[in-house]
Amino acid sequence: MRRPSLLALAVATGLVTTLGLPLPTSAAQPTVAVLDFSTKGLTSTNYGDFQPGVALADLVTDALVNGGKLNVVDRSHLDSTLGEHHLDASNEVDPATAISAGRLVGARYLIQGNVLQLDVTGRSGGGAGFLPGVAGAVAGSVHSTRTTLKVSVKVVDALTGRIVQAFNDEKTESATSLGGGGWSGTVAGGYSNSNFTSSSMGHLINDEAIAIAALIDPTKFTSGPAPVTLSGHVLTVDSGNIILNLGTARGVQVGMYFDVVKVSQLRDPDSGRMLTVNETIGKIEIMSVSNDTSVGRLVSGKAVAGAAVTSE
Repeated sequence: MRRPSLLALAVATGLVTTLGLPLPTSAAQPTVAVLDFSTKGLTSTNYGDFQPGVALADLVTDALVNGGKLNVVDRSHLDSTLGEHHLDASNEVDPATAISAGRLVGARYLIQGNVLQLDVTGRSGGGAGFLPGVAGAVAGSVHSTRTTLKVSVKVVDALTGRIVQAFNDEKTESATSLGGGGWSGTVAGGYSNSNFTSSSMGHLINDEAIAIAALIDPTKFTSGPAPVTLSGHVLTVDSGNIILNLGTARGVQVGMYFDVVKVSQLRDPDSGRMLTVNETIGKIEIMSVSNDTSVGRLVSGKAVAGAAVTSE
């Protein structure tokens, strides 16, 4: 009888993730993380007491998970993970920080966006009489409110910092209510709950999230091969700064990570040959770059002058 392969056994017993090997069923699916959508450009507060950028990111994440075409990073730890490294999940990610952010959260692609408009763009209706004892309160009035939501979206390759897809989308919806117009109410918990998505504003944002998820096209994500692995050495360690003999001339960018490698020669007792062993003893994040050198900080482990380094 033919024996199963080691990989088959690893998959069957769940060891494949322990060994750091990709599961065959998800190998073709890119891994993405949805960052909070920025709302810095908004001038209106008609949307009420909630965070539209966070709500949109939560609901886009749900729509992508339900679509089943992408591996999606759980958003519950994004803010804390990025915050520990002084990265803001709601800021637009530039190419340098995209590389760091993607590595930190375990995503090849980052989905980021900006809420360009969230305004009441039309109202109609009136009332007939006032509620007794309540100044200005209209009894039995019917109001129709039209609200417009416009969003820009980018998908960034966290290996290269390159934008692989960009688009805008817009939704306008009307709602009718008794006794007043506009949107109000505080929603506790995540924005995926039915209390929010069944509200008028929640319905608008959920519709936009579904549209965004449908427009995200994994076939456009390919942005060429991963960067070539760079190799060099630590020149010196000076007051916590680790200086490498690699710079922009070799393709080094701010935000890249390098492994510090200890190279040893060991004799194989079976063959008598000398074997080279590379042991990772530390990790460096690049903070600044010049033409021929770069300066990094130690993320973990140790680094000493003369040690070999390789890019991740």
